[in-house]
Amino acid sequence: MKNKEKLFVFTGPFKDYCPQYVSYKKEMGFDFGESSLFLLRYMDDYFKRYTLSSPILTKRMVEDFVSHRGSESDKTQRMRMSLIRQFALFMNRIGFDFYVYPNELIPMAKTFTPYIFTHDEIERIINVVDHLSCNPHSKNYHLIYPMLFRMLYGCGLRINEALSLKKSEVDLVNGILTITKAKNSTSRLVPMSSSLNGYCRRYAENMGFDMFGEGYFYPSRDGGRYHRTPVYLKFKQFMKLAGIFSEGSIGPRVHDFRHTYAVHALEKMINDGQDVYCTLPILSTYLGHRGIESTEKYLRLTKEAYGTIIDAIAPFYTDVFPEVRHEQ
Repeated sequence: MKNKEKLFVFTGPFKDYCPQYVSYKKEMGFDFGESSLFLLRYMDDYFKRYTLSSPILTKRMVEDFVSHRGSESDKTQRMRMSLIRQFALFMNRIGFDFYVYPNELIPMAKTFTPYIFTHDEIERIINVVDHLSCNPHSKNYHLIYPMLFRMLYGCGLRINEALSLKKSEVDLVNGILTITKAKNSTSRLVPMSSSLNGYCRRYAENMGFDMFGEGYFYPSRDGGRYHRTPVYLKFKQFMKLAGIFSEGSIGPRVHDFRHTYAVHALEKMINDGQDVYCTLPILSTYLGHRGIESTEKYLRLTKEAYGTIIDAIAPFYTDVFPEVRHEQ
């Protein structure tokens, strides 16, 4: 824990106020995680280039900070805009007079259609990770990835939820995961299938785990929490090996495993003849969504591939989501 705190020491002109801002956001119920801390420290370091006798943000300083950089994505730029606006509002609340970047100038996030893997593509990815060779630089590499991707697909977890799992939060007797690092500072219980629970047991045995001891279920080389960045990088390699997307294309994301779980789970429920009025709220709870509206966003499907699901849920959303008509 101490090493983690040292990682986010602030040394810029707002060093005395950044920790206060973090505390304020957490008190408001926001999950101010690692990526947010990195961005806040980057902002603080950025303004070292200015000679400031006292804390201040002028319009020019803010516009310099939010300006587009090279080939960065719109999302990255939008994150800077949002951060500096929120930080300025906080500083003004405690008595300063900072320039506040106008909210209307922050572009709306673009909507997207998630990639839904086919059952065959899932099998091909699992086949790739099942044949990984032992890596001398990471002795558990060939054990962690087959387990991780089975859990991501089999439980629909967010990547941070999976990587944050402690051994004590994986109940191999009852086959239940206790998710404590969920989005929006919530927690939930996630039952596993018997086959996945059996794989978890074999994984724990191969890893030499004491499941009642301390430590992460997906440990890094030094015993800490496995970081998501290498997972993202390896995932692209796995998909190439599985023949799912070509070199140079953006390709699906790790998070699309979660979208795929939602679609495949609902598909199975409907094919099993279960009532959609009951299944959708259950799926929403299982995924850790606040309501079925969030789950609905995961079900952006093509009529050709998942027509049965669309047909099944259409009556459920009648008069819930307004119809949009496009005039020709």
